[in-house]
Amino acid sequence: MIPPPFEYRAPESLDEALALLREYGEDARLMAGGQSLLPMLKLRLIRPEVIIDIGGLRELKGIEEEADAVRLGALVTERTLERTLGQRQPLLSEAAASIGDIHIRNLGTIGGTLSQADPSGDLAPAVLALRATLTARSAGGSRTIAAHEFFSGPFDTCLADDEMVTAVDVPAPAGVWGHAYVKLTRRAGDYAVVGAAALVNLAADGTCQDSRVALCAVGPTAFVCEAAGRSLHGTTLTDADLAEAAALAGKDADPVGDVHASADYRSGMTPVVVTRALTLARQRARARLDGASGGDG
Repeated sequence: MIPPPFEYRAPESLDEALALLREYGEDARLMAGGQSLLPMLKLRLIRPEVIIDIGGLRELKGIEEEADAVRLGALVTERTLERTLGQRQPLLSEAAASIGDIHIRNLGTIGGTLSQADPSGDLAPAVLALRATLTARSAGGSRTIAAHEFFSGPFDTCLADDEMVTAVDVPAPAGVWGHAYVKLTRRAGDYAVVGAAALVNLAADGTCQDSRVALCAVGPTAFVCEAAGRSLHGTTLTDADLAEAAALAGKDADPVGDVHASADYRSGMTPVVVTRALTLARQRARARLDGASGGDG
């Protein structure tokens, strides 16, 4: 199917891209890696008058590492996240590695993926659990948006028509953390039927000091399960503790059915996937705690 006609613009600088966004507003769509935009054009789900190709803007492709955070340019690819952040941000690396196949990850970008706001997208739960912030810029200035305020609905964000994401700042969790991103799919590389990101932080005595759970594919947007995370604070992360947290996460789920899975199936599998993610996060946290204390783990 041939997509409807549109004007193609390829700005050579960020300022030029922002000026084009200001000029065309809601009639324009940005293209970074094109992994979501091109299928939507072919299916005539969108009919923009102008495509603004920002894929060549080198100023949005950098990674800046500081002691307490990593700043990712909006055009950093998912493959780069997968290959370079395993030590500093292993949860984000693991979530990126679960996306599609290598071809998709070589083209898809963190800014484009998050701005697409697909309720089943894999990066959103990770940035939510990590309490990342996004920098949005327009020709008139910039602002910082907390990840939990960024997603406003299915395929919708709080960005204005003349704004674009230029960077994602991901704090480096201090202390002994365990992480996991687990998703249920029909086939390898598919979108999640249920996806769960989990983080747990252990004190020296093995009790849980902090924990976070975020989900995708079981609501209109990815979201944080606040009650599930709080329930683990002060516990020793027994199987019963994890089961209770998973049950609370299941109560937060509000999925809809589609060709991939029914709403009932998604609801029933949410506690299962959360339990798997928390179990793996617990295992990794305890291994790191043993390593930090000199144990043989």
